[in-house]
Amino acid sequence: ALPIYWTQRLEPGIRYYSGSAAYSLGFSAAPGSSNRRRYLDLGVVKHLAAVKLNGTDLGVLWTAPWRVEITGALRNGENSLEVTVTNVWANRLIGDEREPPDCVWSPGHMAGGDFLKEFPDWFLKGEKRPSSGRYTFTTWNYFKKDSPLEPSGLLGPVRLLSEI
Repeated sequence: ALPIYWTQRLEPGIRYYSGSAAYSLGFSAAPGSSNRRRYLDLGVVKHLAAVKLNGTDLGVLWTAPWRVEITGALRNGENSLEVTVTNVWANRLIGDEREPPDCVWSPGHMAGGDFLKEFPDWFLKGEKRPSSGRYTFTTWNYFKKDSPLEPSGLLGPVRLLSEI
């Protein structure tokens, strides 16, 4: 199955998730010419991708092209790939807005945002949050429950490339 963005999933825990998730894959690579560089192309990623091949940390990709050289880490035969994708906080904030409110907001002086009118009693007293489905707390919020979600995840296609 082709990967889909997390925001296309129906499960709220995935659709509104903000954080990191790891994709892993075992694959076999044919021997390549020893004087040609090899690359891993991730296709499309939203928003950061940390890449490990056979336990070798190949760094973090944060912009297109989502490509990293893998020549030194690639083995002839079996390989183990791990790509950890991290998205932005916006989707979790949008998901939380679908839950019952437990703070009072005032319109902000900046376009599109509201600020926390005052810290709620439950927060000041260190008590459990009344809206248990909320995961985040912020003093300024630019999002509503119907704000568009940020595409998130590894969409691919993931390809192994060789220098010509």
